[in-house]
Amino acid sequence: MADSGAASALPAHHGVPGMAEPGERPSRARTGTAAPPGPEMDFVAGRLARPTPPRAGMPSARIAVIGAGAVGGYFAARAAAAGAEVWLCVRRAFDRLVIVSTGADGGDVEAEVPAEVVTDPAKLPPYGFDWVLLATKAHQIPAVAPWLTAAVGPGTSVAVLQNGVRHAERVAAFAHPDQVLPAVVYINAEAERPGVVRHRAGGVLQVPDVLLAERLAERVLTAGEVRLTEDFATAAWTKLCVNSAANTVTTLTGRRLEVLRRDDVAQLALAIMKEAVAVARADGAEVPDGLPEFTVRRLRGQPPGAGTSMLYDRLAGRRLEHEALIGAVVRIGAEYGVPTPTCVTVLPLLAAISDG
Repeated sequence: MADSGAASALPAHHGVPGMAEPGERPSRARTGTAAPPGPEMDFVAGRLARPTPPRAGMPSARIAVIGAGAVGGYFAARAAAAGAEVWLCVRRAFDRLVIVSTGADGGDVEAEVPAEVVTDPAKLPPYGFDWVLLATKAHQIPAVAPWLTAAVGPGTSVAVLQNGVRHAERVAAFAHPDQVLPAVVYINAEAERPGVVRHRAGGVLQVPDVLLAERLAERVLTAGEVRLTEDFATAAWTKLCVNSAANTVTTLTGRRLEVLRRDDVAQLALAIMKEAVAVARADGAEVPDGLPEFTVRRLRGQPPGAGTSMLYDRLAGRRLEHEALIGAVVRIGAEYGVPTPTCVTVLPLLAAISDG
């Protein structure tokens, strides 16, 4: 399952992600040097999408990005760079979307993303969208239901860029299954404040090997940013196993990934992941052997300051997505009769932090 060449195959970009140089027309041919990938990116497997070139005269794709945080903001920038017309659907208004990356000299490089920012679903254009990129946290779907209702039409495809498993079930009320493309997101980015996203590494979507994925690569992103897998359930569960531990221990302790250098915390992470692996296999996923041990070794070696999305949410006082991570392990484990005592223990602690 693990792709030993995955890290070197990650998409790489010159300059600033998602932005052409002044006076340049956005181009699909974007190469350069990528930042080092995080440990979960060792499991980015699948073939690169190889879509046919867009036909001459084909209009720009119209994209609605629901949730312009770290994931939504970054992929909005990539879509804009590919020539798409991008609308950002957000709760809190901001004047512009800026992607901050690291330049060749090690300093910050900022780029503004050409996109419309709207805070009211009624302000979306009436002509409809080709794609919706749903990039909220899983638990936020009820809150963005008006956006989904307004943006999704019969000809709209919906890419669900979220953590967890069983992505399509979350949007069943808004789109037919044939319209939905679930995605496992591999990126290291952080929303520093509304409209400002710091991109550190990665930027890959792992998706099912279906025609809809080829269309995403052709009209919204690039082939190098879309990896096709014939076993999406395994891809989603593999990342959930990693996230279940890393997000949990950093959030519970309020510390970055260096906390895993404590042997007792590392043992807790191993226990969480071993339970997640057992549930994943019961659900039919072929999770790689040795995933927990390998992941802890890699997480322990992360550079100072490396964190997780759920830790960032805790530090910002936002609700946590524990139900899509540890909660999914507990619920699906119960479906199959797989015991998850460690996950059952830590789940209410995460819920209490979220409530606070």
